[in-house]
Parts: sequence; C-alpha cells; structure tokens
Amino acid sequence: MAEHADPLSEPDIDATNVLPAYEASLRWGATAAELEEELGWRDADLRQPGAVVSGASTCRHMELMASKPDYAGFVLAAVEGHTASSLGVVGLACRSCSTVAEALACHRRFQHLTNRTAEYAASIEGERLTIVEVRHGEAGLGSRLLSDYTMLVAVQLLRILASAPPRVHRMVSRRSTMPATERTAYADFLGAPVELGAERAHLELDTSLLEAPVATADDELAAYFQEVLHRAAGFEADEPVLIDEVRRAIREGLFRGTATACDVARALGLGQRTLQRRLGEHGCSFASLLDDTRRRLAESHLADPTLSLTEVAYLLGFGETASFYRAFRRWHPMTPLAYRRKHQRRG
Repeated sequence: MAEHADPLSEPDIDATNVLPAYEASLRWGATAAELEEELGWRDADLRQPGAVVSGASTCRHMELMASKPDYAGFVLAAVEGHTASSLGVVGLACRSCSTVAEALACHRRFQHLTNRTAEYAASIEGERLTIVEVRHGEAGLGSRLLSDYTMLVAVQLLRILASAPPRVHRMVSRRSTMPATERTAYADFLGAPVELGAERAHLELDTSLLEAPVATADDELAAYFQEVLHRAAGFEADEPVLIDEVRRAIREGLFRGTATACDVARALGLGQRTLQRRLGEHGCSFASLLDDTRRRLAESHLADPTLSLTEVAYLLGFGETASFYRAFRRWHPMTPLAYRRKHQRRG
C-alpha cells in the first residue's frame, strides 16, 4: 500500500457523502484495489457506521478519475447516485423541512457535522438565488474538480427535495478550462450553461425554488431532527432553527456594521416579507429578535473589562453611546456601568 496518512483517521467527511462517488468509480474504470492503494478507501470500512474520510482523499479521488476515460460520465453517475441520505442525518433533516428555503437554511447551519471541507451560502438578487461554495484547503486540480461535482450534487438534491424541478440559470466553475464534451454533459444535466473562471464555484437558480414545498415534508420528523442536530452541534434546543438562524445572522451583521431585516433575510436566502411572516408564525418579529440579541451581546460584552462602553455600543450597532444607554435601561433597571460593576462584584 502507498505511504499516506490513513484518510479514515482524519474526520473531514462522513463516508456516506463519498459512497456514491466510490460506487460510481468502480463502474467507470477504477478497481477496488486501486482505490485502496491510492486513497486508503475500502468498501467495508466506508460502510461502517460513523466512518469518515479526509478531504485530501476526496481530492485525490477526483484527480484519479479525471485521468481515466469519460470523466464526465463518472461524475454524472456519481451525482445521480446521491439521495438525501447520502448527507447523513443532515440530509434526512432537510428532507423533513416544509419548504426548500428551510431545507437550505438547515443544511447551511448543520452541514459542518458531516462535511467540514467547504461551506455554502445563499443570497438573492432580483429573481435569482445564488448558492456559493467556499472550499477550504489547497486550490489544486482535485479541489476545483470537487467544486464542480458538489454544484452538480446540489442540483440533484434540490430536484429530490423540491416538489417541482428547480430552474437553473447557470453554473460557474472555478476551473479556467474544461473539455467541451464534459462541459456539454454538465450543461445537459443542468439544462443551463456552464461558465468558467470564477474565484468561487456557484449556482444561479430561480428564486421561486425557495417557496417550493419539500415533497417529503414531515413536521413530526422535522421537530425530531431539529432536536438531534441542535444537540449534536451544541446549540440551544429550545428554539426553532429559523430563530437560531436569524440570531446568528444578526450577530454577524452587527459585527459587519449592519443588521437590518433586509440584510438578514438576504443572508438567509429569503425575501424580507417571507422572513417576517415566518417569524410571526413562531410568535416573534425581527425587531424583537434584534433587540433581544443586542441585549444578550451587551451582557456578554460588559463582562469583558477590556471593552470600553463606547466600544460595546459600537459592537452592538448603535451609532452613538446615548442610544446604547437608552436601550440598556429598557433591558435592565440600571446603567451599563452599574451592570458591569455588579457583574464584576459577583464574579
């Protein structure tokens, strides 16, 4: 066996994520012995509960298959082998969500539990929903090939989830060149053009996809998976995923200097009115979550003696310290300075 770190000792990706590609490679020119020799992948090991592989081994896998005839045929065979269950419990949770928008939010929040090699963000501009990949590690050929593969897998999974096929406007690759036959094969699969030369791989789809019902939605299962995933990720289990998502987006927005309802809705891949409506279904509003998130952050920041009150106000997105003082008096019957002193005496 070739000398390399055992990929099953590097917990980057759950093996369920790579099984479709492993199985397809055996049908498209690779042998089990070759995959074991080059990657350390063994069929029996990959099928063990809890098995994991390294991100580096998945890059080598794509490079290996690219050296064989009909690479595009292999990629599409692997893509079509994916189901929601190939994403493990996260995929099953997405499958139980009510709408595609909720499924995308669920995937974005919990994807790191099964795959830590890349992150995905969704944004809306006009009538287009853009899903962008941020892939970690060296930007070699295998990494760029994987980016294309994951974009195609995303479309496959959206087709499985949505009650109506998603309309794809285009896919943009990180690769600067691509054989014409491969590019045509991908375009035929997508029903949309494939463009090259982007810094980050991304998909552009019609925003109508977000409102599409998930064909297998199940409220009871969704509640169960929410509890399982929140516990696995170490999040609070007593709040709906959407509210946790909004709190996270507000915190990130305040850090960047803006956390409006429009900004947060865009970060979550939702329209502003849709966001307000869904929050209302949970008995809250964006304004109340913004206020409560600021309160929690204020209490946390005031516990840090290295931050001045002016800096705390700035971190909370208040344009002036006086606005912070007025808000704090609504949260607590004392000034921020008195709260800090009281907290320090108790600490």
